[in-house]
Amino acid sequence: MRRRTYLVGCSTALTAGLAGCTGSSDESSPDDSPADDPSDTDRPDGTDTPHTDPEYPIGLANPSFEDGLDGWWIGKDLPEIPGGGGTVDHGTEVVTERASDGEQAVEFYISGVADDGTIWVEQEMDFSGVKTVTVDAYSEMRSANILSEVAFFAGEKPEGGLQERDFDRSEDVQDHEGWKTYEYSVTELSGTGTLAVGMNVIWETDVRSVFDNVQTVVADRETETTRS
Repeated sequence: MRRRTYLVGCSTALTAGLAGCTGSSDESSPDDSPADDPSDTDRPDGTDTPHTDPEYPIGLANPSFEDGLDGWWIGKDLPEIPGGGGTVDHGTEVVTERASDGEQAVEFYISGVADDGTIWVEQEMDFSGVKTVTVDAYSEMRSANILSEVAFFAGEKPEGGLQERDFDRSEDVQDHEGWKTYEYSVTELSGTGTLAVGMNVIWETDVRSVFDNVQTVVADRETETTRS
């Protein structure tokens, strides 16, 4: 199946100096491609990135999406609509209807017409001393079927950018009702790298999932503390 992979940056970030997104929806029609932006340049691998390389913050910028998507990039690895017609419909936006921390969260949407596709947000960070990363995901109801999975990545991003196969997709989003915290060990990592969280669709239905409160847990003198 043909797939389209790309990374979208929507604005410059805050004090951390990391490029990110404004928090507006990027939901597109099936034949849409990333919006043209004078700050973007096309890479040979087909991804879009601003001219200026981001700096690396010590902790996470905007971990609970209270500043929209500032500090985050939107990444996608999406199939085309069966029979042609462009990429499957999809979207990423900040919502206020529900949040596990603060007042806002990020919602991912993918049309399941091709029962496939991954969409996520990512940013660069320093993993030194970080033991685990946690993220909260919301499910409207528990399902016996696996409709979508948590997509998690931490480490050195591949040269051509992230793709579905790079993510840990071992956790089912619809295995619960309400909020659930997922935890991932990153003790083997040190120095700067990429952290990405999102959703992977595997069922032929439209799926929306809300994520919030991405946190890093560090070990400090045998006492675990959370930093953002």
